[in-house]
Amino acid sequence: MTAAAPFQCPVSLATSKLNTRARWRRFVLPTAAVLMTAVAPALHAEAGNPLTDRFSASLGGFLLHTETTIRVDGQGQRGSEIDTERDLGMKDSDRFRLDAYWRMTPRQKLRVMYFETNNEANKTLERDLIFNDTVYPATLDVHATSKTTVTELAYEFTFMHRDTYDLSVSGGIHNLKFTTGLSGELNGTPLPNLTNTAQANGPLPVVGVHGVWRINDKFYLDAMIQYFSISYDVYDGRVTDYTASAVWQFSKHWGLGGGWNNFITNVEVDGDRFDGHLRWKYGGARIFVTASF
Repeated sequence: MTAAAPFQCPVSLATSKLNTRARWRRFVLPTAAVLMTAVAPALHAEAGNPLTDRFSASLGGFLLHTETTIRVDGQGQRGSEIDTERDLGMKDSDRFRLDAYWRMTPRQKLRVMYFETNNEANKTLERDLIFNDTVYPATLDVHATSKTTVTELAYEFTFMHRDTYDLSVSGGIHNLKFTTGLSGELNGTPLPNLTNTAQANGPLPVVGVHGVWRINDKFYLDAMIQYFSISYDVYDGRVTDYTASAVWQFSKHWGLGGGWNNFITNVEVDGDRFDGHLRWKYGGARIFVTASF
């Protein structure tokens, strides 16, 4: 059964230490040497300028932490509020993330962001759960899956531009596609009458403020806050998104950065194809490399 939303997670201690040191020498040190060799010539190059570059892209690790609560109501009864970590055993996993922008004019930019995370877990239920008119009793073995894709497209206009900083307003779409599945199992075999999926997929409009401060020709700070609240027809909810990072522009075209991003969507849907609630929060530290031209 499927519920879909038009608004669419015996070694001794001495041996262990020896192995750790060996791994460090074998992998980390050579890698660091290669990176330093590649970076060193660029340290004397002229740094780029994040206030005037035409294109920029960032790729790096997202040390992700998510909190997901979902309720899927059926035709006959209200579903359970399910915490995917506590109730289903879902765990976080680190993912790569891509951010990029194109400065169309000195005051206008198009910005994109993308990342995807997939999780699955097996657990013996500790309490009864109701999911899309199906009752999953306590002590039942279940297999749960979750896939989340986030894509953002936004337009920015710089209303204040100075030699060392600028401030912009932005408006765009933060599209969240969330799919979760729950299947009861007997000796590892799925039970057809206890198999359900639910999907929320749709654009979440956001408006915000974005600022960049160039501290000197090697370092800059980047921060943004976005928010939107909607109460229309079958939808009632809100979106908040804030991010901050610091970047070392070690050469004209390359930089290294770190920061934090937090995003929360909290939406109640009362429609024909989906009736329920989704609260999804992701956040975590970012470590990334930037390329700008």
